[in-house]
Amino acid sequence: MIRILVTGASGMLGSSLALELSRSHNVFATGNSKMSLPVNYKIFDLSNESYKELIDWSRPELIIHCAAITNGNYCEEYPSEAFNVNGLSIYRFLQATTSSVKFIYTSTDAVFPSSLHLANEKDCTKPENIYGKSKELGEFFLLNSNRDYLILRTTIVGLNAYSDKKGFIEWIINSVKAKETISLFDDVLFTPISIWDFITEINFLVDQNSYGSKILNLAGGEAITKYEFGKSLVQELSLDADYIKKGSISKYTDRAKRSNDQSLDCSLYQKIFNRKLPNIRETITIIKNKTYEKKY
Repeated sequence: MIRILVTGASGMLGSSLALELSRSHNVFATGNSKMSLPVNYKIFDLSNESYKELIDWSRPELIIHCAAITNGNYCEEYPSEAFNVNGLSIYRFLQATTSSVKFIYTSTDAVFPSSLHLANEKDCTKPENIYGKSKELGEFFLLNSNRDYLILRTTIVGLNAYSDKKGFIEWIINSVKAKETISLFDDVLFTPISIWDFITEINFLVDQNSYGSKILNLAGGEAITKYEFGKSLVQELSLDADYIKKGSISKYTDRAKRSNDQSLDCSLYQKIFNRKLPNIRETITIIKNKTYEKKY
């Protein structure tokens, strides 16, 4: 049993991850707001200068850092806050812990430029927005540390554990159910992995004795446009896909710049650990099953 601190437990990934890991490990979770979680939970602001209070409370052997400001427009408007929470938080965790504490840091496809298709771990990063730059900063601190770590670049999709929080999937489902027409980008590629499949892989990785200080892409095994993904999802849910129309990212000039190609090549991860990552069909199927479980 490992003593684990999970950050971002008030968000979609962190909340579900903390619950799943608590089945086998001693989990301490933190978030920026009050939440009802059946694990040790503490509200903590990652923009604080000192993390001593959080580390003294949790005394982790492993920190799984899921917390981030992911809203691209917000990051552009408040860059200092984005760099503080998304990047400098890693530096502060390193300062507050001993060299024996390991890290798993969830990064993003946004560290890569639009010019890359199925970006791999050897490709040079060149983020095109503040969000990507802030996550790249977090990677920098780990890369230049003496720690045992994994940096996992990913693109996750899923459902929020908290009913008052809505994300990409909830927006699609709610809009179509309300018979509202929405546009999804037909000129943006991504390689989505569901939060449940991602958590399965995290569970597997936690049980490894050593991480070898690596950067790895951990996302879906197949690329798809956001338009085709949304259409396929609502069709699988037996909803009317005619409410989803083709849109172009180039027409949204008032939003934060985002890469047209957000796809990741995850073959290295699969080779190193002999794991098979889900294709689009499998990703949509698990979202469908979880949607019915939630009686959404």
